[in-house]
Amino acid sequence: MLGGRVIEYVKIGRPDHWLKNVFILFGHVVAVALVLDFQVEWAHVRLAVLSLVPACLIASANYILNEILDAPFDAMHPTKRHRGIPAGKVRVPVLWWMKGGLIVAAFAFAWLCGFNRAYHAALGLLLVSGMVYNVPPLRLKDRAFLDVIAESFNNPIRLWLGYYALVSPRHVPPLSIVLAWWFFGALLMTGKRYSEFRFIGDVELSGKYRRSFQIYTEKTLVLAMIAYANLFCFCTGVAMAVYPRLNDLVLVFPLIVLAVLAYFNHAMKAETARLEPEQLLQNPWVVGCTLLAGGLTLWLLWQNGGYAKALHLLGPLTL
Repeated sequence: MLGGRVIEYVKIGRPDHWLKNVFILFGHVVAVALVLDFQVEWAHVRLAVLSLVPACLIASANYILNEILDAPFDAMHPTKRHRGIPAGKVRVPVLWWMKGGLIVAAFAFAWLCGFNRAYHAALGLLLVSGMVYNVPPLRLKDRAFLDVIAESFNNPIRLWLGYYALVSPRHVPPLSIVLAWWFFGALLMTGKRYSEFRFIGDVELSGKYRRSFQIYTEKTLVLAMIAYANLFCFCTGVAMAVYPRLNDLVLVFPLIVLAVLAYFNHAMKAETARLEPEQLLQNPWVVGCTLLAGGLTLWLLWQNGGYAKALHLLGPLTL
């Protein structure tokens, strides 16, 4: 019985959503390619792994806040009404204590690991982002289009977390790359909105569940996805053109377009409307195209950056 209650509290923190913090690895790649020049030490690998922990703890703190404030709206959702708070499985005061504990643990862990002030600032920004998104009266979650822009801002934050986990604050990641990563997140978030809008299938009910759905229509959501896809491709192209190290990545562009098309195709399928929004990114074609594009990107960066420089990482393991 006690174990079951503990599990319900753990679910509120959504540890299954920690996978989203894999986007921090993109910040690591940018730092290694553009600043460290592929001169990677084992200390960098250690910091890269440890940098994921505080981000996951803050993410869970934000999810707890989200669950508390969204409970009245989740009660009107076809599946979310079975979550811990609407179903009466957990106590809200305990969740507030959990949230505070996670925040303290995140910043304490980051301090003990010796991360620089820019990493701490990005971690604080991740926490503030969750508040701006969820807490009234601002609560951008309820504002059409601003909800996607605010939620996808977590992508640049994760980029900064990964970047500043490895390099000092005097280095600044290219604006074109930061914006491309932001627009990529906006594309994914809009696809989720589109899927969720169709999943509920009732305009009046969807408007009660999420106020932004009182403004959204299927048409406006599709147009928004097209806009974000084009902005993502534009900023990616700018980064490839401006930075010599990234010039060869133009070869990846067809795969990027293919991944975007696979995402569009999956989001618009009739059966997708019956899926939970979180399942939208689990389509094999979307995953496959994304991994293929990412793998080719890493290989080209490795080749262009001089993979020989990085072999000293394996030096102690070789004969």
